[in-house]
Amino acid sequence: MRSLHDFCRWMHGRRPVAFVVILALLVTACGRQQTSEQTSGMNPLLPAPLGTAWGFIDNRGKIIIPPRFEAAQPYSEGLAAVKREGRWGYIDRNGSEVIPIRYRTVQSFRNGVAIVDTGLPDHPVGLIDASGSWVTQPLFRSLSAADGPDGLLLGQKEPAEGFGFYDRSGNLVLGPYFLAFPFAQGRARVKKGVREGFDDWLIDTSGTFLPRKSLVLDGIRFSEGLIAVRQDRKLGYMDLEGNISIEPHYDQGGEFAEGLAAVQLEGHWMFIDKAGAVTAEFPAGIAFAEPLSDGLSLVSADRDQSGRKFGYVDRNGHWAIKPSWDDAEPFHEGLAHVGTWKDGKAAYIDHKGRTIWQGRNPSP
Repeated sequence: MRSLHDFCRWMHGRRPVAFVVILALLVTACGRQQTSEQTSGMNPLLPAPLGTAWGFIDNRGKIIIPPRFEAAQPYSEGLAAVKREGRWGYIDRNGSEVIPIRYRTVQSFRNGVAIVDTGLPDHPVGLIDASGSWVTQPLFRSLSAADGPDGLLLGQKEPAEGFGFYDRSGNLVLGPYFLAFPFAQGRARVKKGVREGFDDWLIDTSGTFLPRKSLVLDGIRFSEGLIAVRQDRKLGYMDLEGNISIEPHYDQGGEFAEGLAAVQLEGHWMFIDKAGAVTAEFPAGIAFAEPLSDGLSLVSADRDQSGRKFGYVDRNGHWAIKPSWDDAEPFHEGLAHVGTWKDGKAAYIDHKGRTIWQGRNPSP
């Protein structure tokens, strides 16, 4: 079950310069990899390896769309990306191909549009709508969408130009910058360039640089009105106006989600609220904790001689599911995708750790 989620988890704790451009292009997917179908009243359909191919099951484990794809992504806004003969396209909830399977890579639909890579030389990447029509022509080498239906697109047309923010017609609105990350909550993190010493700054949607005092940005984007910052190597949180909301005190910390953030101090993980108060302490032995999702935090822990395993902690700091999986993803709509490496086992489990469906990942 090697996936973008694994890369996101790996990158969260390690941000080497060599990977920072890749991170800029993938940060949207890392933060919003799974999108909900519940708002439309539809029961979720889940991608699952079924024998030698991928199909889709419901949340009870019943096969709804038979396996016939090389790979598949979760449904988003009624469409799922699927791969066949090395190319990607989209199917509807009946399994019918509604956007031709012809793209090199694709992202899930958000706010009615999706980023696709045509595989053409020079400028392969653009934006399509749910009919497959171009919203933004393939003018870019790379492209990432902001939160919100009318957000600016973060893109790069030529390597020498750096990264800029564009409207949906492909016109440059802000920038370019040496490096930039997508807007979230009206703020974006950018790196000016050589003359400015490669410092990180926050800008608003007008391009105005916001004060950050002596703080060093640690988080990639704002979440629930706060972003992680560092001062004298300690981590705290800053609000949208550039004021310190939670004093730098911790060694590590993630984004706020469901009102809490997981932070680490002297090797011990805990939850804090937006006032900075500790609300719960994690069990001992946690190596890393992700933001809450569906009421549970995905954590990794060292388990005797068996190596690092993944499990889940609830918002009260108690084990909901003890570490037993070699790989795992956050909970979404009541289920989580987990797996083991030795036997290639893949499964969906519920909040109590009960297996809803079990299979094996197809060989690559």
